[in-house]
Amino acid sequence: MNASNNRSIQPVLMVALWLCGWAWVQAGDADALIAAGESKLKIGEIDAAIVDLRQAVAVDPASSRARTRLGGALLLKQQNAAAIDAFRAAITLSANNADAFIGMAIAYLHGGDGALARAALEEAKRIDPARAARIDELIASIDQRAMSAGAQ
Repeated sequence: MNASNNRSIQPVLMVALWLCGWAWVQAGDADALIAAGESKLKIGEIDAAIVDLRQAVAVDPASSRARTRLGGALLLKQQNAAAIDAFRAAITLSANNADAFIGMAIAYLHGGDGALARAALEEAKRIDPARAARIDELIASIDQRAMSAGAQ
């Protein structure tokens, strides 16, 4: 490689390094925003947490974790449809996100759709067999409710 080629590659390399650095900063910013949102949720500041978590999603749209946490916060505000959308987006980004499937199941339950809740829980159990016992309890509860509703 001659000196001329070296000089033409340097700007490209600098831009590539800058972009990689920017991606790392963005991910760090998203993690900080997620942590801030989680802290606010712990003290009951749900609206403020939602703001932080929406910002985390804006900073890092590819963060399944940010979208899962946003879905959870929206669920706490009983914004079930928006929570389901956030959980679906999280699952689209990471199909093995058991937490998103569980959150989505809870949102479906609150929306009155036991069948979709059950399906989401079955998927969560497939992804994370270590949670199978607890998930089976929830599924049994859904089935019990369905049977009770059918008997009336």
